Amino acid sequence: MIPPQLMVHEGLDGWLFLTAGTNFVTTLYQREGGGLPDEKLASWRDLIIRRVERARALGVGYAHLIVPEKLTIYGDKQATRLVEPDLAPAIRLREMCLRSGIADHFVDLVEPMRAAAGARHLYWLTDTHWNVEGCLLSYHELCKALDLTPVADLDDRPGRQFQALMDLGGKLDPPRWEMIEEREWARDAIRIYANSIAHFLDQAEYGASIHVGAHAKFINPTAKNRQKALLFGDSFSTPRTHLLTGLLAETLRELEFVWSANIDWELVEKAKPDLLIFEISERFMALLPNDRFNLRKTEFAQTVRAARMRFAHKWASRRLKF
Repeated sequence: MIPPQLMVHEGLDGWLFLTAGTNFVTTLYQREGGGLPDEKLASWRDLIIRRVERARALGVGYAHLIVPEKLTIYGDKQATRLVEPDLAPAIRLREMCLRSGIADHFVDLVEPMRAAAGARHLYWLTDTHWNVEGCLLSYHELCKALDLTPVADLDDRPGRQFQALMDLGGKLDPPRWEMIEEREWARDAIRIYANSIAHFLDQAEYGASIHVGAHAKFINPTAKNRQKALLFGDSFSTPRTHLLTGLLAETLRELEFVWSANIDWELVEKAKPDLLIFEISERFMALLPNDRFNLRKTEFAQTVRAARMRFAHKWASRRLKF
């Protein structure tokens, strides 16, 4: 196991960067070797092509959204040279998509984020995730790509600020806290369904360790955009409404979210969306999806896992009493 202190790079001006972990982040910025050489990225390009063709055959539009690593956007904040930001996977894959004629399905966030990064923070200093500003910018880029009318009064939505120990700050000794803000985007959108995995995320006893397969549905009868979308994403979206999922739920007539890096095509056919949106963090691209995901089977397996975790917790508690 990698010691926590070796997973975090303390950059300039208080910026913290993930450098190792299960995804070996700094190895992803290489054309040859490492975790995501050009040869492997070509498989991603081919995957996007297959997804576009399969979605088109179903009468569904497809959009591919990569959330850049902080190192990709704030590479100038490295205290020592860890990576070459211009070799980021998102940049190299965008170039491949341009050459392959599928650029319309690839939503580029690197260029607009870099353009805005000097004027405002788009990520938390002590976390790997985007903040309110980064999430909003990405939402507007996605709306532009999908020809959706964005919600006009998002700046008026209620929020809360609080001190938090985030994923990178918590790895330091001593831990570094940060004042963060969460915004509740949903005003007219209503979550009408959440499966058991989505509810596990709201229960502290699981520590957010059970998340793949979380599924939620939203409706918004007042939305200007009458389309239905199916969003496959990760922790930059979630089944809650304070990140990208909430923004899209407020924008569209219907939205379904599934936490998965693989697409369940059986679900796509059943849900009959107008739009299929795939969102993935750049660091998770080291593993190429196979799209053999089955939501129903995953939910069953995760429910069994949760039951085992509850049993183990109760057993440990009983042993402590004696």
